[in-house]
Amino acid sequence: MNTAQLLALDHIVLVLVAALWLGAGVSTVMARRDRRTRLIALGLTLAALAATGLRVGLAVTLSRSGWWFAADKLILALPLVGVPALVAAVAALPRLLRPSPSPATAVPTLTAGYGALGGVVAALTISHPVPPVLAGVLIALVAVGATITWHSLGTVSRTGGVETATGTVARGRWSTTAGIAVLCTALVWAGLSAWSSRIPATLDLGAHHRGTTVQDPAQPATATRAVTDLRGPATGAKVRRFTLTAKPATVTLASGRRVEAWTFDGTVPGPTIRVRQGELVEVRLRNAMPGIGVTLHWHGYDVPVGEDGVAGVTQDAVKPGGEFVYRFLAEDPGSYWYHSHDLSDPAVRMGLYGMLVVDPTATGGTKVSDHTVSTHVLGGVQTVAVDDEGPVDGLARLGVIPGTPVRLRVTATDNVRRTLGLSGTPYRIAAVDGRDLSRPGEIGDRRVQLAAGGRYDLTFTMPATPVLLSVDGRSDLGLLLTPGSGTAPAPAAGPLLDIATYDSDGPARPGGSGGSGRFDRFDREVTWILDRGLAMLDGIPTLAHTVNGEVWPRITTPVLREGELVKITVANRSGDVHPIHPHGHHVRVLSRNGVPATGELWMDTFDVGPGEVWEVALRADNPGIWLSHCHDLGHATLGMTFHFAYEGVTTPYDAGHASGNNPE
Repeated sequence: MNTAQLLALDHIVLVLVAALWLGAGVSTVMARRDRRTRLIALGLTLAALAATGLRVGLAVTLSRSGWWFAADKLILALPLVGVPALVAAVAALPRLLRPSPSPATAVPTLTAGYGALGGVVAALTISHPVPPVLAGVLIALVAVGATITWHSLGTVSRTGGVETATGTVARGRWSTTAGIAVLCTALVWAGLSAWSSRIPATLDLGAHHRGTTVQDPAQPATATRAVTDLRGPATGAKVRRFTLTAKPATVTLASGRRVEAWTFDGTVPGPTIRVRQGELVEVRLRNAMPGIGVTLHWHGYDVPVGEDGVAGVTQDAVKPGGEFVYRFLAEDPGSYWYHSHDLSDPAVRMGLYGMLVVDPTATGGTKVSDHTVSTHVLGGVQTVAVDDEGPVDGLARLGVIPGTPVRLRVTATDNVRRTLGLSGTPYRIAAVDGRDLSRPGEIGDRRVQLAAGGRYDLTFTMPATPVLLSVDGRSDLGLLLTPGSGTAPAPAAGPLLDIATYDSDGPARPGGSGGSGRFDRFDREVTWILDRGLAMLDGIPTLAHTVNGEVWPRITTPVLREGELVKITVANRSGDVHPIHPHGHHVRVLSRNGVPATGELWMDTFDVGPGEVWEVALRADNPGIWLSHCHDLGHATLGMTFHFAYEGVTTPYDAGHASGNNPE
């Protein structure tokens, strides 16, 4: 079983343990009535012990997958589940073998049930690492529950065959007082946590990491620079100028359905920005949206930080009626996209995005049928858009002459991964996230999973029969390429391709992304543990998406020195998929789940599935304060937004409540 399956099984077994212990306790209370009930109680107790042993075994097994999966599980498993179960085994089992066990026999079994329930609560609501106060409160509540149960069932006397309670009122008062004290402690802790988690009226993310840097006396002091000093060049050999206007519009889908959208220049996606390597790109953003700020973030393009387009970090959001000019050199050819990064979740969902393509300086003499393809749910309808033809809520079509080389630049712009299949011809993944692969092998019927925000460039030679690019296995959603006639093939249904080990299947070719430098010696190591748990998010108790047990903006900021090689380990303890997107950098994938990556795989958005552990390398070669977040933008809004910073880099911008900036 893989780690994700073990995590799911752990939750199932916890629920089963709680149900068995509570069932055993209730049956034990009634066991004095007849032999059959006593045997049921005995059987449930034995089953509960076996399930408890399985749960402890699961925790030990998970510990072999990495400390982040089991450290807190083992800590909580012992006091909440293991110890009460052991006491129940010692105290209850011998009494259940007697002909008429007393009701007090149920006290240890019910206590074990309370502990197991506490384990369920902990597993579903506590993220890594365990807050000591919350763990203590859970353990104290189990102890109080055990005390109340003892006072209710354990102080029974028999007189003439009649059972009477003795002394329960006074003792019950002590139990009630203890329970109230524990609850008051929990409420005080929750109140203090809520108060301290509030996002202030002003929030300087530059100040958020200042003071955490430990200056190496052997290194020269780092000069202070603001993100406003780290901008693109004002002039270049050839300038390509574009203007994008954000405005609301009614978009008509291919079926005729009309959708209210937020758009760039009235279309979804916005106009494709297509330039050539070496050109200076200048984009003027104007905002005609009523009451909504906008920016332009160049997803996957490693621009200078002052051009990154994150409201409150690298600029102020462009208010209605305002404008902002972005400039950057188109140095890296490949497939990218742009979108607003102020209230990015609703902004992207509603349509504020578009494609960015940088063509290489030399393309050769062969004409390629080169197209952008984006998948997006717009107005609740899944669509596909090819080039600037607008969204199609069905099957888009292209005519291609047989023998023509084809390149499909596919982008997943939704909050979820998409499964792509190409049927009708063999194909290759020539590039991932804008970076060419060095040894892409030929793919037959295998399907590929594309992370939210990610891009795959699929290449093939057009055959004399139709080719179908299917989305999520649907024959009625995707792109059909035809030579003029023929029947569409069925959607690809083969096994899923492992992108981490794909780039080694084919012959080496020039133009790969390169892998210069060693990736076995690191200047710094960072660990991000992704989880889901109860947290205070801006003063509100929330079942949040956490990083190292924290939520935005309290997540500890790694501070890097320019030139360092950083190893980042990302472990996902939750049941959700998290596409992690570090701004301003591509990362070299080192391994996934302990299996070394092959070839030269560089990504800017990598999909960390439930139970998965990715190791990646980041070269600190682009100074700034860089947002990193889950590109399921709903997860980012619920806490999984963080950032890393370079020594000496500051920002004059404000991400607090009063600023009008909303980075996510």
